[in-house]
Amino acid sequence: MHIAFEAKRAFNNFTGLGNYSRFVISSLRKYYPDEEYSIFTPKLSKHSEALSFFKENKESTIQPSGLWKLGSLKNIWRSKRIGRIAEKHDVDVFHGLSNELPSGLKNSTKKVVTIHDLIFLRYPEFYPLIDRKIYKKKFKSACNNADEVIAVSEQTKQDLIEFFGYPEDKISVVYQGVHPIYNQELKTRRLLYLLDHYNLHQPYFLYVGSIEDRKNAKDLVMAFKLVLNQVKDDLLLLIVGKKTAYQAEVEKEITNLGLDHNVRIYNKTPFSDLPYLYKGALASVYPSSFEGFGIPVLESLSVGTSVVAGNQSAMKEAGGKHALYADPKNHESLASQMVKLAEDNNFNEQLLNNVESHLAKFTQEEIAHDLMKIYKK
Repeated sequence: MHIAFEAKRAFNNFTGLGNYSRFVISSLRKYYPDEEYSIFTPKLSKHSEALSFFKENKESTIQPSGLWKLGSLKNIWRSKRIGRIAEKHDVDVFHGLSNELPSGLKNSTKKVVTIHDLIFLRYPEFYPLIDRKIYKKKFKSACNNADEVIAVSEQTKQDLIEFFGYPEDKISVVYQGVHPIYNQELKTRRLLYLLDHYNLHQPYFLYVGSIEDRKNAKDLVMAFKLVLNQVKDDLLLLIVGKKTAYQAEVEKEITNLGLDHNVRIYNKTPFSDLPYLYKGALASVYPSSFEGFGIPVLESLSVGTSVVAGNQSAMKEAGGKHALYADPKNHESLASQMVKLAEDNNFNEQLLNNVESHLAKFTQEEIAHDLMKIYKK
């Protein structure tokens, strides 16, 4: 079987969509090495992870040539030309990994698209009108042209039915997994070095994610103040993630609550440090109002660290019975869950008991098998 991917994000994005794209391609190549693969990308970043991924997949990667490499022509190549090239290569299955499918794919080619979330429709206030219109047009077109739609969670599946009226029997839920860095053996020496490097000599809670309104970092700071009132004031809160305009609100709240010595924000933490920061944490906290899938929840559990997450469906799919949940806007409830993890080691251990069986649903092998079933359906 010849399987092709629209994989721009695999070579040019190094967070959510990029990690997903690399995870899918690497998983399939590992567990189904005898299939033929083609990987389309309009451009190639010079980021070390992109270059490493390209090195592993050089013979399968197809990029624009000639004039198609120039400026905006790359985007036209991606949306219009890929279909024709795929036809020449006799592609059996074409999988759009990030919410889109190119035009021009022949009818005999099975078309599959992964939809990650419809947050722009559920929470339109967080997106400019023009972005919402573009996303809706692209996503809906991809779903209408696809033979199979993959949703990364039951939550996203329900959103596709609710907002697009898409037939339930055409949607398959295939979860995503964590970056392989979270499955590596974590070295004690490296952990101790990083705790010292970041001056983490007190127990700390950890938040990992972009610092934006929907993810409620300001509410977390307010809940953390309540935690300090109940436990001990030498606790720290680390907020690690990409800076947005919303960060100014978070910083103002930190100062207003007198927490400048207890809350730290890091915007440019090396990706390779994150598993260790999770591992060293008392617990992680991810109080997002809404996600397509709660990857930070899974990352935390993967290194054996308890987590408190927002009480939304996708987060519960990621954490199962091994995480605690709270309404992010209810600061007392969020603080109460954090206090449980700060004060009771036995409760922590019980929460993580048999977490391996839960994590087995998100392995490369499991996801590769689920995808192949869809391709062969």
